[in-house]
Amino acid sequence: MTQEALPAVPQPLAERFSKAFAAFVEAVRAAVAEAAQDPLFGNTPALLSWQTQALPLLEKQNSSIENAMALFLVGEVRSILGLASEHRHLAKELDGFDLNFAGADRGKTLDQLETAVVVAAYQLCAAAGVP
Repeated sequence: MTQEALPAVPQPLAERFSKAFAAFVEAVRAAVAEAAQDPLFGNTPALLSWQTQALPLLEKQNSSIENAMALFLVGEVRSILGLASEHRHLAKELDGFDLNFAGADRGKTLDQLETAVVVAAYQLCAAAGVP
């Protein structure tokens, strides 16, 4: 498929996806930092897995999305669409990482933010006709 064959992608949808992912990563980062200071959560395997595996992965993915968003702003839509397509499955990708690693309240917030990423990714892909 050529660049010209891609439909026009509304910038607000691309921005929503990028911002939703960044907000999720920032909330995970804050939850990890907070949980590490809490004796109740500080030495748990769940926190360790977020610190050493999930958060570094999310930060790398966020950097890729930020770069793709910069490319989108100069007319290259393929990168952001590819990443949105992948992140429609974010919940499945994070399966096995307990969102409640910093407590149930924090877990509920993380779940809502994760859902916002998935919804934004689906909306962006739907607008672009990505199956």
